[in-house]
Amino acid sequence: MSRVFIRYALPRDAERLVADGVVGGGPRPTGEPWPARIQKWLAEQQAGRRLILVAEDVSGLLGTVQLVFKFPVGYADPEAANGADIAMVEALRTRDNAPPGVANQLITDVQNIARKRGITTLTFLVQMGDNRSIAQAKSWGFSEFRIMPEQGRMLAFFRKSIE
Repeated sequence: MSRVFIRYALPRDAERLVADGVVGGGPRPTGEPWPARIQKWLAEQQAGRRLILVAEDVSGLLGTVQLVFKFPVGYADPEAANGADIAMVEALRTRDNAPPGVANQLITDVQNIARKRGITTLTFLVQMGDNRSIAQAKSWGFSEFRIMPEQGRMLAFFRKSIE
């Protein structure tokens, strides 16, 4: 097994995240292809509102995770990400054949970065009924704090203190 490296995402990763099978396996984002959505995320990273990590080995990109410090105008949710001490873990994805432990490594690294940036609480969003993801969030120490309807589905918000 080759060594897995975790690093900040770069603009060249937008196409690679799709080509390497990390994102794009599910439904297409509303109104835009995946590379365009990823470019928006990268622009938010450049603006300091989020950071994006990718996991990579010699075979290509294996996974990604984001840490949202503050949502764009019109999407504010200070209980989930307030631009100060609360940030949301978002878009955690690994490709199907990623080595075991890549998701755990991404979560560990994003938590360490959050602590260094003065974040004391992390939040995580999971669709209700996704029992595997709910169990995974709980195994990382997150606990449910809010349920919210959105576009015909129910979402569960989890949070965790990282002080």
